[in-house]
Amino acid sequence: MSVWVGRLRGLVVALAIAWAVVMVVVFASRIGFPLELEWMEGGSLHTALRLQQGQSIYPEPSAEFVPFLYTPLYPAVLAVLGWVLPLGYVLGRAVSIAAVGAVAAGLWRLVRFEGKPRAHAAAAVGLFLSGYVFTFRWYDVARADSFFLALLLWGLILLRESGGRVRRVIAAGTLVAASFWAKQTAAVFVLASGVGGLIVAPRLVWIYAATIAAIDGGGVLLGQWLTEGRLWTYIYKLHQSHAFNAVRFWRKTWGMFLHAAPFLLVLAGLVGGKIVADRACWREHVAAGRWRGPAYWGVMAAAGLLVSALGYSTQWAEPNAFMPGVCFASAWLAVMLPVGRGEAVALGLVAAQLVFALVIEPTYQPIQDRGLAGLKDSYVRQDLWRTIPPAALRARAAALRAELEGEPRPILALHRPWWSVLAGGPGHVGSMGIHDVPKDRQKEVEATLAAAVSRGEFAAIWVDGDPPAWLRGALRRRYAAGRQLAGDERVLPMTGYMSAAGMVTPWTGVQHEYVRKGE
Repeated sequence: MSVWVGRLRGLVVALAIAWAVVMVVVFASRIGFPLELEWMEGGSLHTALRLQQGQSIYPEPSAEFVPFLYTPLYPAVLAVLGWVLPLGYVLGRAVSIAAVGAVAAGLWRLVRFEGKPRAHAAAAVGLFLSGYVFTFRWYDVARADSFFLALLLWGLILLRESGGRVRRVIAAGTLVAASFWAKQTAAVFVLASGVGGLIVAPRLVWIYAATIAAIDGGGVLLGQWLTEGRLWTYIYKLHQSHAFNAVRFWRKTWGMFLHAAPFLLVLAGLVGGKIVADRACWREHVAAGRWRGPAYWGVMAAAGLLVSALGYSTQWAEPNAFMPGVCFASAWLAVMLPVGRGEAVALGLVAAQLVFALVIEPTYQPIQDRGLAGLKDSYVRQDLWRTIPPAALRARAAALRAELEGEPRPILALHRPWWSVLAGGPGHVGSMGIHDVPKDRQKEVEATLAAAVSRGEFAAIWVDGDPPAWLRGALRRRYAAGRQLAGDERVLPMTGYMSAAGMVTPWTGVQHEYVRKGE
């Protein structure tokens, strides 16, 4: 090993450690944020609460509850843990953070299993962690994404390592099947892993497939029976009513990946060129059976990128859809890093990408709006306060939460259904749930809520932005304007919709509180 290779290996390990430290600091700074880090966190917690209370989480749409269009495993885990620990934002985020740790451990393991040095395993971990900002700071929020990814990755690792062992194949199928119950996005990976199984465990792939069929297929049939046919409606049919953005699928997703990881684009080109040029080496790998790992993880990387494009192309999607692509592309590139000849250049590109992601935030919108003329405006320096809640925001959120948790009273917060629970109530439907159901059911839910507002059933009503048209008349009759939080006085999420980090055009809406007239 040359001196340069040794130094670059050390540099990559050091940068991966730096990224791990950064993530620990970021997660520690965000886990205790008093209100939503991402505006739909409360919906996940509300689902878990209903499970604890023995209520249906796939009921007919109503003003009390409409579920997110996801499978139920993540809120089920929160519900179980919530019997021992307080059910709330911290618990939901802790599960996601633990899942990120599991993903990092899995990436390290899979690269080492392929016989690669520690620096290459560190590269996989570092590249995944460095995707945090690109995926809109989603790894640690109380949503199912990181949990789904951890289950999926470890299932695929066990399949790769099965080596003809039936128990290992069954365990792999169980984890991959469970990932579907965390997020149905895993369905694409179920198909891809069938191809992967033919590569690494051809004699046992039928056992793997049967395990998934029993858990997922049988589970859907059981769920249909338990929910009187509503499970499939929520996890599949209603998704089909969401518009598909063809531009995002065919162009924007790939542009965003390449824009955010320019050094990895060069690395992928070098790896591909080496595969084409060094045919003798690959004939040797095939003869020795060493092709299986690169081919297997190549299939998973392709599946991850496809899933990212499909997810991001769905109406109302966020760049959390890119998480599978970031994870499995990192795995494949690390597995494909050369050892010896060409290694110094490859490690140099990995190091450059890790540094680049640490100090630069990619903003693709100028390119989308103006083409290459917008390139110079499409990269900005990282702003720490777009990721870590500033002290003033934390104080405002803590004060508002303390107010909500004061004397129990009925609260309606259209975008924050968990506020009702914090205030001692049962929770209620959220804005996303209202928009997810068919138009006729949407109007029924809106009419029920408007009637409750007309009767003055809520002590306070919170709306982010202007009240929707269906609510305005009822508000005028029974409620008066209370506080209006604008500008720096607002209590905004730190991730996704409404957050400074998650909006192409800054969200300038006012947070309105309405109180009953005469109070």
